[in-house]
Amino acid sequence: MIILLTGSRGRLGPAVAEALSAAGHEVREFDLAEGLDVRDADAVRRVARGVDLIVHAAGLADDRGGAAADIMSINLLGTWNVLLAAEQEGIRRVVYFSSGKSIGMLEREPDYLPVDDRHRGLPGRPYGLAKWLSEEMCQAFTKRTGVDTICLRPVAVFDQEGYARSLNSPPRPSAPGSVWHLGVHIDLRDVATATVAAVNTEFRGHVRLLLCAADIADRRPTLELVATHLKHVPWRGGPEFERDPYRSLVDVSHAKRVLGFYPQYGWPGRSTGPQG
Repeated sequence: MIILLTGSRGRLGPAVAEALSAAGHEVREFDLAEGLDVRDADAVRRVARGVDLIVHAAGLADDRGGAAADIMSINLLGTWNVLLAAEQEGIRRVVYFSSGKSIGMLEREPDYLPVDDRHRGLPGRPYGLAKWLSEEMCQAFTKRTGVDTICLRPVAVFDQEGYARSLNSPPRPSAPGSVWHLGVHIDLRDVATATVAAVNTEFRGHVRLLLCAADIADRRPTLELVATHLKHVPWRGGPEFERDPYRSLVDVSHAKRVLGFYPQYGWPGRSTGPQG
């Protein structure tokens, strides 16, 4: 299968390209580093000619990635141009890289715990808002055109160097008024594996899938952290949190059902199996 990968030189792109190639796919790259801008609809369509599927990872990462106007224009207009190219070129599926921030992570306390893909969106900061609106755009596009759209929602993505930096850095106290991050993390290798699964799955239609490690990024047990930070938030967990004391507060069972996704990498130094 020939796959167009936008953002191929970005933080996720090289690992995703390597995983797709290892799975037997031909990867066609598209990146601003090559002078290709997702805001240029003609450029996107030219590169999309003859491909079977698009993996769209291009965009400004997080609210620190640029000015709010640039975050909105690149992340929203770029996604629209990718969807339009898919329709014009008869491409059957777009795999879109959204984010856990599309449901307001780090902006407000969750409505319930553990969070899952049924949790409401409506973030307010530019990055999360652009991701949520792009997901809405994907859903409307699928309904109108029949082109599949799979929105992957990775949480905080770490590579091996990122994990090492985190482990060697002293804990930072929470800023006044800040929201606890839920201890979320996911290994870049798991993100790449989930992308291959999204390319290969027989699922049809539109879907949004949180991607998170099976464990929490902390030395303290999950329930102790919940009691410290979010004891007033409605609790939907069960005995699985007693059996697995470091269990993640993000439920990835939807990704498990659709993609067969089981995160394989946990917090460094901790033995953890796939999330059940």
